[in-house]
Parts: sequence; structure tokens; C-alpha cells
Amino acid sequence: MVVSVIGFVIALFFFPFLFLKSDSKSEAAPQSTAKTAENACALTITVSGSDIPLDLEEYVIGVVAAEMPAGFNLEALKAQAIAARTYVLKSTNYGQTPIEPTVAKQVFYDEDSRKENWNDSYEDYEAKVREAVESTRGEVIEYNGELITAMFHSMSNGMTESSANYSGTDLPYLQSVASSDFQYADNYETTTSLTIEEWNSKLNIQSTIEDISQIRLQKNNTGRVETVTMKDHEWTGRDFRTLLDLRSTDFQIKAQDGQVVITTEGYGHGVGMSQYGADALADNGLTAHKIIEHYYKNTSVEKINCKK
Repeated sequence: MVVSVIGFVIALFFFPFLFLKSDSKSEAAPQSTAKTAENACALTITVSGSDIPLDLEEYVIGVVAAEMPAGFNLEALKAQAIAARTYVLKSTNYGQTPIEPTVAKQVFYDEDSRKENWNDSYEDYEAKVREAVESTRGEVIEYNGELITAMFHSMSNGMTESSANYSGTDLPYLQSVASSDFQYADNYETTTSLTIEEWNSKLNIQSTIEDISQIRLQKNNTGRVETVTMKDHEWTGRDFRTLLDLRSTDFQIKAQDGQVVITTEGYGHGVGMSQYGADALADNGLTAHKIIEHYYKNTSVEKINCKK
């Protein structure tokens, strides 16, 4: 459901019964696949567009490298590895179906991409990411003995989003929790300015700059926009975010100097683990397992059930 901050979140940085629709990194919906992997210790993953299956752990290395900055704390990278491993096994039924290397699922960088992105830091970053993956080899997140839908996002707005708010599906392990990552992110708040012509084009409406004063934003208990209304138009916060290509659904809108100014906080759908939050927790001494425990309530980290 790294590279520069913006690069990784776009690369950033979330299924069989789908959330209403996917709008950002790992934003697919939960599923209830039973844990029935044959020869789980020798699992392979096929990335869409390639006919060559990858060893599960090699695949996870490529995901961690793409989804989280390698400069992050090692414990945060470990938490990302556990979440990524859980996500791919859940969404592909233990490797039985391919997975797209996109923000709608999990971004994946092969070795050539990692070399290109990391340049002179390749050897150090490659070793660090491999250490994070190897030290968590075979670890997955479970709730009541089943793999969870391990959604994650770039940075929260101070609170993560619940699955109930996001999709209407209430999952006990995807509840809203405090996440202070905004204190650590340089680009936590962003501002976008649109001309009224750009605004009308993106929303496919006809409005004036004066109409902006009539906009009403209904926010939920985590500060994210549920609905946007203006005159006889109404959008969900998620649809509005997609139409205007905003970084999150926590936004404010105003008219200023003849333009529409939109201020957005956080980055991503907000459900599950915040990557910047994980790094902040790791910097404050939490281990990868404690980070997982914080963001995915009432879960446990277990080894893949390998059949002899």
C-alpha cells in the first residue's frame, strides 16, 4: 500500500478486496489470503515486466532501496524490510502472482538502478540495505496468525490514518496512532499555486477566483479532508487529491493574489507505518520490532511458516 526526499516518496514510499482506489505508494486494500505457502523458505517473487523470478530476500532489498532513503537509521530500514516482505507475500499469495514495481504496490529498484541512483555511495548503501534485509530474513507481520496488509507511507501529519477513515474497512491493526515525523522532515509542508484556469482545467469545472471563498472542507478526526464542497460541486478528499496531484489529503485552500493557493501537510495516504516516523522512532532508540509494534497495533513479528 532512497535518493532525494522527493524522489523516494514519489517512488515512495498502502490487494484482493481493493480499497476504493489506489492513490499512492502501497495504497492497495487489505485481503485475507490464508498462510498456505509451500516451501516458504525458498520463495520467489516475479516483478511485472520481467520473466525472471527473484529470490524473496533479493526482491526485498530492491524494495527497501526504492522505498526508503538508505541514509535512514538502520532500525527504520529493518522495519521497512519486514513491512515490504509482508506486503509482497500477502498481495501475491506467497509469490504465486506477479507484483507491479509501482507506487500503487511497491517500487522496486534492480541493481543497475541502485548503482545509478546511489552513485559513489552505492557500496555503502548497498551493504547497509543488505544488512537490514538479512538481519530480518524471513520475518513477517501477523495478526491472529495471518499476514497483515502492511501499508506504509512517506510521512504523516502528526497522526496516521485509520483504514476505516481511508476506505471504510476497519482493520484492528491499521488504527490511527501518533507519529511525530513532521518534526524531522524538511519538506513536511508544501504550497502549490494554481491560476484559476489551471484550477478549472484540473477539476473540469467553471469557477471564478471569488468562488474559492465558498469552498468548505470537512475534515475527519486525523485532520484529513473527507469532502470538498464548492457551490454545486462536491469531491471526496481522495478524489480531490488525485485531481490536483496533492501530496496528501491534509490540505487548506485559499485565494491569494488572484491565484488558488493550496497548502498540504504530510505525504502519502497516511495509513500504516510512516517512513519518516519510523526513522524518528529509530533515532530515539526504538528497535525495528518496536517500530512495527507502534504502527501496526496488536500484531507480532514472526518467521515465515516454512514447511519441511
